[in-house]
Amino acid sequence: MLQRVRAVWLRLGPGRERTRGLLLGAMACAGFLAGCDAHRDEDIRVGVIAYTSGSRRETSGLGTVDGAKLAVAEINARGGIPIGGRRHPMRLIVVDGGDKADIATRVARGLINLDSVSALIGPQFSRDAIPVAMLADAAGVPMITPMSSHPAVTAGRRWVFRIAYLNEFQSEVLAGFARDRLGAKRAAILYDVANDYSRDLATSFRRHFEAAGGTIVADENYTSDLEGDFRPQLQRIGRSGAEVLFSPNYWSADSLQLLQAARLGLTIPFLGTDSWDPTITSDLGSNQVVYSATQWHPRIGTAESDGYISRFQAQYGRAPNATSAATYDAVRLLADAFERAGTLDLEAVRQALASTGGYRGVTGVLTFGDGGDPSRSAVILRTTRDGVGFVEQVRP
Repeated sequence: MLQRVRAVWLRLGPGRERTRGLLLGAMACAGFLAGCDAHRDEDIRVGVIAYTSGSRRETSGLGTVDGAKLAVAEINARGGIPIGGRRHPMRLIVVDGGDKADIATRVARGLINLDSVSALIGPQFSRDAIPVAMLADAAGVPMITPMSSHPAVTAGRRWVFRIAYLNEFQSEVLAGFARDRLGAKRAAILYDVANDYSRDLATSFRRHFEAAGGTIVADENYTSDLEGDFRPQLQRIGRSGAEVLFSPNYWSADSLQLLQAARLGLTIPFLGTDSWDPTITSDLGSNQVVYSATQWHPRIGTAESDGYISRFQAQYGRAPNATSAATYDAVRLLADAFERAGTLDLEAVRQALASTGGYRGVTGVLTFGDGGDPSRSAVILRTTRDGVGFVEQVRP
């Protein structure tokens, strides 16, 4: 019965606030009549939408699951989250988002309606996070996406938060880095016009680079169904006189662009975004230099980051990546919000998340102001075939 009442809540739409009290009372009665499920009373259930299959498993899925599990293990080792004189263990329910919006939405609906989760963590990619965010906001369930950076994920949504900085910020950081640190006056852009993430970053970079006194001398695009041949665009970029190439795409396309550029003799630095995987890039053996923005790097050198690295390596026998660090922060931030709220009431938890200020996480210091987007720093990396190096941390 409790699930049916919650399903009615989801169907109410914009007018649901007028019946909130009635439905919450009905849900409480339903829980009483059902015998007050012990798991529901004691555990704080958290749904994690990860890419546990397919091509994203190694680069994103494992980091998501391992980061979340480590956070929960540490929380529960201390007895759980203290609320109202009792300690509540946190319980993860991990599902495969399939890297498709319809699958991510379906499993999110199941987590909310069938598993009765108190919060959602993920998905990591904006194209999946946007429809899930719509569902979470309508259901009144807090959602924290660790890595998605598209503004549409959180825009106008009271219940949706993120750990990552916005695309606008990272494009501003990279445009400023190209002008100030690399001294580039002329830049090229190569982006997937069919992908919101890629297209929006290209638009933002163009605006910031030109505002800083630079010129875009080549504006090249492609579509996702391209058969992996970027040579025509790269040849035009080579003839344009560009001094840097901004490529805000996913690593599968970026890797081919790097290799094809090398074969064409195009050796200007690439500028990459947080969708790049520096480890894979360094393994390609290309002679290009890539400067990329990322959410976190082990060499930022804070006590929170260094301690996390040590614990992660002890638990899993390998180094963590940015996805695992951001997911760890998302789970710990959620636990912190429950504790500060002092109640299991989700509206109070949402308010606690929204009022977060100066939270010292693994990936940096997080503060939420107007909405679910944090004020936080970005990290610039330099990648060559010799490895990945830390360049600088850029604060807002």
